[in-house]
Parts: sequence; structure tokens; C-alpha cells
Amino acid sequence: MTPSELYSLWAPEDSIWSNWAKPMLFSVERFIGGEPNQATQWQSLNVAWSPTDVRSTAIVLDLPGADAIWYGIAMAQHGFRPVPLYNGVPGSSALIDVNSIVVALHEVEQPLTELLSRLPADAPPVFLLDSNRSAGGTIPSPGRFDNRWWVFPQDFPSANLVLSRGIDTVILAQAQAGPPQTDLAHVLLRWQEAGLRMFAKGVDDVAPPAVIQVQRPARFGWLWYRALVLAGLRRNSAGGFGAIVPIPGSGGGYG
Repeated sequence: MTPSELYSLWAPEDSIWSNWAKPMLFSVERFIGGEPNQATQWQSLNVAWSPTDVRSTAIVLDLPGADAIWYGIAMAQHGFRPVPLYNGVPGSSALIDVNSIVVALHEVEQPLTELLSRLPADAPPVFLLDSNRSAGGTIPSPGRFDNRWWVFPQDFPSANLVLSRGIDTVILAQAQAGPPQTDLAHVLLRWQEAGLRMFAKGVDDVAPPAVIQVQRPARFGWLWYRALVLAGLRRNSAGGFGAIVPIPGSGGGYG
């Protein structure tokens, strides 16, 4: 399957949620060193907490590395359409290792083809994120490939669009149940203020999703919030985020 065909599999034209799928990692070589993942890994995951009323729920999977992909495929069995939002590109000496994500996007080709063939075009979304995207606040040193990235409200559909599709509930699934990361809080608080109910779930917890109130993050609603954050990140010329941190006196970095 070509990169464009693989992207079309993940982001079919007949799904409205495909407008938010990120294309960057689909053009990357399948293996960039390291061992491949197990394509059947998703089959052993426990997603019994998946809501029975699928039509009224959207899910945000904010998990490390490729974990959200495996859980996303498992959720597709329950009627959700996985939407990859990965926005950091790979590079030599990268701050964030995205190799496992690239491998997983390719390895689930066969099960995804079978599962999506049974999904209706208007299936509710399960958004896939890498919880390591900000590298834990680490500042890269000169010579490192800085592929940190954040999510912004523009990376998700508006609350009005979500509600117009009959969705009134959002489940945030993370490694441990708790509040969203700061960047994601800027998205989810907007949805909450518009009337969407918020729940949190730890994917390894036996407890069911619990109601949460997303707290107001710093700079929420600031007109220049996105520009301020982007000023600290490095855009890639091919799209997404990722560029070499310049070594002093070397004349700058490249994408």
C-alpha cells in the first residue's frame, strides 16, 4: 500500500472526522530502526469500558508512543473511527522517538481495512495522541532534532460540530485517570463550556470512566496563545513539527 493509500485508509473521504487527521507520518519509511511492533497487540487490550451508547460519545486517547493506535484499533471494534493526530516528524537524534508510531500505522493496515469496512461513514471519532509530544518540558540542546509539538483547538473539530453529530459525551483515556495535559485542556475546556460532559479513564484501571471538570489552563482564551506556543516550537518544512536546534555559530537549523 502506498503512503497516500495508507493515509486514505485512515482518513477516508466519506468521514467528516478525516478533516483533522494529520498526514505527516504516513510518508515516512515503515521501519526506521528498532524492532517492529506486534500487529495483533490490540486484540489483547481490555476496552470493556467502551460505552454501549457509541453514537453519543467521542473518545480522546492520550497515550505514550504507539499505544493510542493499538487502543484505537480495539475501539474500532466497538464502532469508533480512529483519527490520528500525530504532528511530530522523525529525525536523527530526535527528542521524541516516533518510530513506534510510524511502524504501528503501517502494521495495522490489514485489521484496520477489515474493521473500517464495517464502520458507517458517520461513526463517532476516537482521536489518537502521543502523550510524550511535549517531551515532558525538556528543552533540547543544540544539535538535537526538536520534534516537540502541542495540540491546539484548531486541531480538533469545534464543540458545535461535535454536538451537531449527536455527541454529548467525551471520554479522555490516559495511562492514569486524571486531568488533561495543559495543551489538551485548552481544547476540552472549550467543549465543556459548550455543554459536552467530560469523563476520565485510566486504560489499565478497572474503574469505569469518572466525571471530571476540566480546569482553566494558563492563557486560556488569549488571542495570541497559539502564536506564543508556536514561537517555542520548530516547524518542519514538510509540515508538522521537527527541526535541528542550531549549534551556536553554525548558521541556523533546517527542517
